[in-house]
Amino acid sequence: MRKILASLATGVLVAGAAAVATVPAASAADPPSGSELSAVVQQCDQQVSNGRYAERSGQSRTVPVCATGNAVHWRSGMTIDCDGQRTAKCNSSTDPTYWHQTAWQQPDGKYLNAEKLPYVVVPISTSTWDHYDSGITGGTVVAVVYEGRVVYGVVGDRGPRDAIGEASYALADALGINPNPRTGGVSGKVVDYIAFPGVKASPIEDNADAVRKGRQAAADLVAGREGCVGTQLDFTSYPALEAGATGDRVTAAQCLLRAAGYDIGEGDPSGTLDESTMGAVRGFQSAVGLPAEGTVDAHTWTALLSAGSTPLLREGATGEAVYRVQRAVNAATGARLAMDGIFGPNTAAGVRDYQSASGLGVDGIVGPNTWQALQSGT
Repeated sequence: MRKILASLATGVLVAGAAAVATVPAASAADPPSGSELSAVVQQCDQQVSNGRYAERSGQSRTVPVCATGNAVHWRSGMTIDCDGQRTAKCNSSTDPTYWHQTAWQQPDGKYLNAEKLPYVVVPISTSTWDHYDSGITGGTVVAVVYEGRVVYGVVGDRGPRDAIGEASYALADALGINPNPRTGGVSGKVVDYIAFPGVKASPIEDNADAVRKGRQAAADLVAGREGCVGTQLDFTSYPALEAGATGDRVTAAQCLLRAAGYDIGEGDPSGTLDESTMGAVRGFQSAVGLPAEGTVDAHTWTALLSAGSTPLLREGATGEAVYRVQRAVNAATGARLAMDGIFGPNTAAGVRDYQSASGLGVDGIVGPNTWQALQSGT
């Protein structure tokens, strides 16, 4: 298992090529190479889109969206997105289709900076593919590979309904692709876009966080690790885990931490809350605003179990996000909801109890405020 390389700079890391900005490494191990990543996603093991996309809007549709291990990926060309904050390189004079907004914003309310932030663009949700259904949203960490080079970034914008294969000025520039929004980009299925559902940079514009988490997720992809799935996370209770604790709950916490991009040490989850795992817990706790104590308490369980995409959920909803809410509410309140992925009356009642206890508006609907509370461990 390749360990995470600590990233201390704010620049972009390019593996296998000269970096646009230096990112010091604190580990002797190397992250996966571009060739290793491309080899893993060479085949479309599982197509998750209902159809295919064009490389550029209006062209024939030949690009499927696929899933392999812990990743969702596609292979396409690259067009340049220069939307968002107005800069010297990205504005209405340099980009004939410039738009001052991006689909997602920074916590300060500003739109993303395409000239500085490496990000990719996903298609607007349609019957062909809804990226939210695959656990992909703004801030989801991605690895993009071109000619053996790897750049880590985030999902930052949404684009044409019929095309896939677009990235920010900064990401193209880091890969050595002409980033000019008028004349740049590259054609042909020569770029691998690899997204890691449930792994998010926080805040969205923190490229150093995306690099750190992306390296871990990429290493897990190459090693064939998929993280926690299904009943591995379903327990009737989620007790606090102290240093030295062992068992299935520790294993669940470890693979949730790894899925979120935190280094729990080499090899598969050990089932023991050792120092490496406690270090990962402290890192996660700091990131979500909890006291960095290293103990997996109810607040930490709630944040870990709810991590991921944040769709609006109400009675009648089904799917992976409902499972996360059910587990997280059980950890937070001891509600003992059935973890069946169905948002029925009991789940709505459990959500209302959680909202009341957390000082939120009580409506039984999991919207932005409730997701924020869950994912911050309230």
